[in-house]
Amino acid sequence: MTARPASTPSETRTKALAGRKSPAVYARRVGSGDTLVLLHGLGESHVGWRPVIDMLAENYDVIAIDLPGFGRSPSLPAHVPPTAGNLAQAVEVALDELGVGEFHVAGYSLGARIALELGRSSRAMSVIAMGPDGLGTPLERIQGYLGLATGRGVAIALAPAAAPLSMTPVGRMVFFAGNRSFPWQLPAADARQLLTGFAAAPGYDAANWVGMFDLPTHLHTVTQPVLFLQGTNDPITGQVLRYLPLLPHAELRLLPGLNHVPISDAPDVIVGHMREFLQKVTA
Repeated sequence: MTARPASTPSETRTKALAGRKSPAVYARRVGSGDTLVLLHGLGESHVGWRPVIDMLAENYDVIAIDLPGFGRSPSLPAHVPPTAGNLAQAVEVALDELGVGEFHVAGYSLGARIALELGRSSRAMSVIAMGPDGLGTPLERIQGYLGLATGRGVAIALAPAAAPLSMTPVGRMVFFAGNRSFPWQLPAADARQLLTGFAAAPGYDAANWVGMFDLPTHLHTVTQPVLFLQGTNDPITGQVLRYLPLLPHAELRLLPGLNHVPISDAPDVIVGHMREFLQKVTA
């Protein structure tokens, strides 16, 4: 494994590869050291990781990706369903183009599901997952789909007022209180980008629909160390706990009082857990 030398931050859009299930993918890259790939949740973008990117970049070659159909990345081809497996394949193709060999991967929500898929690759050295779904009962899956569809409708309704809403702590609570414990801590610029991106993401509806039926399989083949960072206020905590007996080397750390997306709520805590785990993995 070769660590990437120090470099200046860069923004990259990988090329769409003919004959592959991968569109061009936007990536924000900064830092040096072992590669750490960051994946966001449904409807969001790499902006959701922004509160911790610079801190992580002090020790790692951080690549924060906009998944296909979100942020600045176009959707997968129409004939390719946006399952966690297909999205993971698109990420791996993008990493190939960026010249990445082995990597650590971290994700929240949908990004955590994709990170677990990438954990099956021999290139993945470790996985950090925050709030992955996928192991819900049929009723939980329907409830999740309807809740996310409602959230999309709210985002579309609020998007025209994103600029003024994002300027005040109370305004940021209007949309983000559902998945963050302290939504007022989101920087105004990040909140505006996340809200408008949520409303405009071309891949949202398809990914939400497919997610109702997409089951993680072959979890026993994820032999790399896996860390679950799980907010105790996350409504899907029970679903997340079902992963633990299915993964050979899984570890759980609870985040008291935190919700589904804990990154902006407690960036120092998140980075501390991630660094400690990654250092242990590579020791």
